Amino acid sequence: MAAVQPAIPMEIVDDHNRALDFIYKLIARKKIPFNGLTLVHYDSHPDLAPPADLPIEQFSDRSTLLEELSISDWILPAVYMGHISRVVWVKPHWSDQIPLGTQRIRIGSERGRLRVNSDLEYYVSDPDSFGSNLYETREFELTVIPSGYPIPSLTSPWILDIDLDFFSTQNPFRSVLGPHFTKLKTLFAFHPDGKTSEEQAERRRKQLKELKRMCKTDPELAEARDCVAKDEEIIELGGLYYAAQQTDLPEHVSSESEVLTMMGEVRGMLAVEETPVAVTIARSVGDAYSVAHSIDWIQKQTLGMLEKLWPVQQNIL
Repeated sequence: MAAVQPAIPMEIVDDHNRALDFIYKLIARKKIPFNGLTLVHYDSHPDLAPPADLPIEQFSDRSTLLEELSISDWILPAVYMGHISRVVWVKPHWSDQIPLGTQRIRIGSERGRLRVNSDLEYYVSDPDSFGSNLYETREFELTVIPSGYPIPSLTSPWILDIDLDFFSTQNPFRSVLGPHFTKLKTLFAFHPDGKTSEEQAERRRKQLKELKRMCKTDPELAEARDCVAKDEEIIELGGLYYAAQQTDLPEHVSSESEVLTMMGEVRGMLAVEETPVAVTIARSVGDAYSVAHSIDWIQKQTLGMLEKLWPVQQNIL
């Protein structure tokens, strides 16, 4: 008689960064290895920025770390602490933040904050991510593949992480900025010029400094400022300047048939010999990146797909 496969621990969260809380609990209870994990990350967004302002010395304080992280920066602290050594980002066809391929990424401390030394536009275009003088460094392997492409060999314990906005996503800042969205997207666009990553990062820093001034004082952006003035959360995060920086986020509201096609692709990709040690699912409704009217149906389809592959169990801790 074949042995019964134990249930894989699974957690469903809304804010994607809360997935790390579950992963850390599994590590603390020795349900999964402490280090050397691979994260297979299905998402419309890479979530691979470093936390801009959190001191690295606070990474070891789990409660502080989890409280301060956001949906875009929750993975790299776990990489820096050694828990995750490889990330496979599986992206839908509408996402282009990082090109396809495999490379080594170096991260480390710069002035006590986590920064990334890479020539990827994803990092060079963000002054809060790029760093050129790093110490106490660590490298990890990043592989970016499209949906439907075979996952590279999984030779180490791996975690399956699915953001449901992988199947259908929207840019919530389009509705916030209204008729000003396209203009601001054009203003904030970054065009690499072929120079060194350090030179490009400095040029981007100067560009954003001027754009920040414009967002505060330019009369031509007065109506755009009014669009965000009533949103207290956006005002707290930086107002129009913050909102305008989000205009390059991907957007594709999928039909049911598109979602079902992608479900089939994902199931085919996951039909591998090695089973994951944990599964995390993010709904991303609260931040409005998932499409609210279809999220429950997409979640049901995702759980059904997973249950055909392996036994999974929520609230296993």
